[in-house]
Amino acid sequence: MTQWYFVWIEGPRGPVPQKWSSEGLWGQVGRQDVIVRFALTEREAELSLDELARLHPVPEE
Repeated sequence: MTQWYFVWIEGPRGPVPQKWSSEGLWGQVGRQDVIVRFALTEREAELSLDELARLHPVPEE
């Protein structure tokens, strides 16, 4: 089964939300621009990036 993750990465203008699957994660693990990664439930994996950003806001520094 594919596991999905909601990820905040450092973008040129601030944090950027992304959704990654476990199938593509192997190439992303060593990235230095990842702020935080959240494992998603099956229900959450169906949500849009906007909805996920509200559920899992970028952490305050």
